[in-house]
Amino acid sequence: MEQIGWLTERIRGYDRKLETISKERYPETELLRQIEGIGPLTALTFVLTLEDPHRFEKSRSVGAYLGLVPARDRSGERDPQKRISKEGDEMLRKLLVSSAHYILGPFGSDSVRYPAFLRLRRPSGVRAKR
Repeated sequence: MEQIGWLTERIRGYDRKLETISKERYPETELLRQIEGIGPLTALTFVLTLEDPHRFEKSRSVGAYLGLVPARDRSGERDPQKRISKEGDEMLRKLLVSSAHYILGPFGSDSVRYPAFLRLRRPSGVRAKR
């Protein structure tokens, strides 16, 4: 039990250091932290990975840069949708997916979850067949 308490205190100390670093050196993380489910680690990793956000013309390009878009395998008239490409920074991708699970899971607010549920329920394309 002492080991668990000691480790818990060390983790809290690192969390405080991470919070201080993100506030002092990278104030742009505060904008990201306004999103429910985004903590200092995810926000800081996002900012440091993208470096200059102005190099992306569209916000959709960021998803492709991080490997969060489906891979494509076009052949003739076939265009099957595959899994995400998983290109880019693996740690940031895992943190973003974890944040999405938090937001859309039981801890997220209903104002976020309900519209997402309605989109998934709407019959269209491949989802309607599943």
